[in-house]
Amino acid sequence: MWDKIVKALSALAGAIISFFTGMPPLIWILLAVMSLDYITGILCGFMGKSPKTETGGLSSRAAFTGLLKKILVLIVVMVAALADRAIQLGAGVQFAAVTGATCLWFIAAEALSILENAASMGVKIPAILMKALEILREKGAAPAAAEAPTPSLTEAHAAAEAREPEKPPADD
Repeated sequence: MWDKIVKALSALAGAIISFFTGMPPLIWILLAVMSLDYITGILCGFMGKSPKTETGGLSSRAAFTGLLKKILVLIVVMVAALADRAIQLGAGVQFAAVTGATCLWFIAAEALSILENAASMGVKIPAILMKALEILREKGAAPAAAEAPTPSLTEAHAAAEAREPEKPPADD
């Protein structure tokens, strides 16, 4: 029984890997920021500052749900790549506009989520970066990082500073 499951999963993994090997670098960037977002989400929960749980702690359910959402994002990217391929075959076009736009949209979402995670853990985010991403979010060019209402980057950063006020330098 397990042998069949392992073989099926191996075949699926091989199919996915072969699908992505011919993809543009944006796919690899998306995979990297998705991984970083997942890691910072786990760190957030480990530090007890996760907005995904009432206690702010780690939750296997929240982690699994996040992983499933990332798998769905990859499926959406695969659909975009298939659409690009269909357009290329039908119109003779030689670029991946749909895949590129889809990847950039999800990269923006993951970047926002990474910064929100970092800000909620007390990491200071450069003001210019926070402002640029807030503008993108307000204009709708970048999606909200989470479906549940979450504080803006500025609010998360301010809340983290309020929780952990800066300590004066130690006298030597």
